[in-house]
Amino acid sequence: MFERVLLAVDGSEHSERAALVAGELAKRFGSEVLVLNVREMIVLTRSNPIGKGTSEQSLALAEQVAGQLVAEGVNARGVSSEAVQGGAAKEILEEAEKFGAGLIVMGTRGHSELSGLLLGSVATKVVHHAQCPVTVVR
Repeated sequence: MFERVLLAVDGSEHSERAALVAGELAKRFGSEVLVLNVREMIVLTRSNPIGKGTSEQSLALAEQVAGQLVAEGVNARGVSSEAVQGGAAKEILEEAEKFGAGLIVMGTRGHSELSGLLLGSVATKVVHHAQCPVTVVR
C-alpha cells in the first residue's frame, strides 16, 4: 500500500513514537523508509546562519533512527537537510515529493489548539499541504 514512507524526526519523544509507527507500517507493507531530520537555521546575516546543533549531528540523528529500523528488518536510510527557521514543513514536503513518498509519518508536540492556531506547527503545515497521506503521532 505504501511503497515509500518518509519519517520526519527531531529527537523528541513524539518522533520516537512516530518511528515505532513507521517501522510497523513498513514491516506490514514492505515499505522503504527515508528518515529525515531537518535542521532549522536562524539567519542573522547572509554569511553566518546558525542552527541548533551541527549538520553532522542532524545526519547522525537520522541515521541512528534508520539504523534502529534496519535492525528490525526495515529497508531504511537516514538523511538530513537544512531550512531557514520556520521552513521545516516546506523542506519535509519537498523531500517527500523527491522521494516519492506514499505516506509521511511524524510526531507532534501536542500544543493546545490556541497555540497551534497562533504559532502554527510543522505537523499542521505538513498535513495541510501534503500531496499524500500524513500520520501524526503523539
